[in-house]
Amino acid sequence: MNRRWAALAVGCIVVVLAFVRSAVSRRVDVDADVDDIPFCPLFARGRIGADWASRRGFEGDPALGELDDFSTYDRDGFDSSAVHPEIRRFYERTTEYDLVYETHWHRGFRAGAWLAAFVTSRLEQLNLPGRNGRVRRLESEIAGVVPTADPRNSRVWTRTDPDRGHAVFVAVYATHDRDGVTYANVAVPLPWSNLSTVLRPDRMSSSADVDRRFHIGADSDSDLDIDTDVDGVEFTTRDPGPGDGGLYLVTPLGAFRLPMAQSFRVWPPNAFGSPTAPTATTIDPTLVATHEMWLFGQQFLTIRYGIDRSVVE
Repeated sequence: MNRRWAALAVGCIVVVLAFVRSAVSRRVDVDADVDDIPFCPLFARGRIGADWASRRGFEGDPALGELDDFSTYDRDGFDSSAVHPEIRRFYERTTEYDLVYETHWHRGFRAGAWLAAFVTSRLEQLNLPGRNGRVRRLESEIAGVVPTADPRNSRVWTRTDPDRGHAVFVAVYATHDRDGVTYANVAVPLPWSNLSTVLRPDRMSSSADVDRRFHIGADSDSDLDIDTDVDGVEFTTRDPGPGDGGLYLVTPLGAFRLPMAQSFRVWPPNAFGSPTAPTATTIDPTLVATHEMWLFGQQFLTIRYGIDRSVVE
């Protein structure tokens, strides 16, 4: 590793440690059961990039989707067959979809996002635009992770920007069970650590959950068509009771719960009350999705996705 990457990696670690110290100073509780969560054991050593898994010898056979069967998430209170079939197909055949996305950094975080973009663009991880309103494309590749590197039957999903040739997200996906709930367990490798997110799936069955701020261009509530049965899905870190949901910094010294929350929502085609697709795109999306993040209870990021099936059966 050359000096530039060493300095960059050390800088990232300092930032992360400062964040953890901030979390502790605000008396954020750390669960005693954190050590029981099967976190991803994989870290990066410097730049991540699209070739991270192959470069480190982690990459196994190619895979079509984030997981083989969406019914893996079935439990009391969550019936995967009630979720729209196109959403289930997206999770099972992810690489057969084209994605476009648009980021929106919320007030109070925009200057920090702009500065962070200089680091994330060089790491090629969490490589989002530092300014709002930029619509970009994503291409996906998914492969298994060899069990000698990660015994959890995981997969690495690499999303790259074809226009710039850089990695945007590189994440390792697995699932685990706790008290009858199957969680999505997602790890983003960082220098000598990873950011792990544990998410609970729930069906979105009420348009009351649809936040009007996603409807770019809507002049009033009367402009929004509201449905009472959107049969979409939400993956959220917010458990209704005790559970594993949350964001965690995983390091060689242990795992730490972070004062953050996250939500992914996916809506079926033409669902009333769904968010609009990113503007200035040429695709007519099959699905629309949002990714939201909060820090100490304050929302700092919203990403909107347009998802279009590229393979016709």
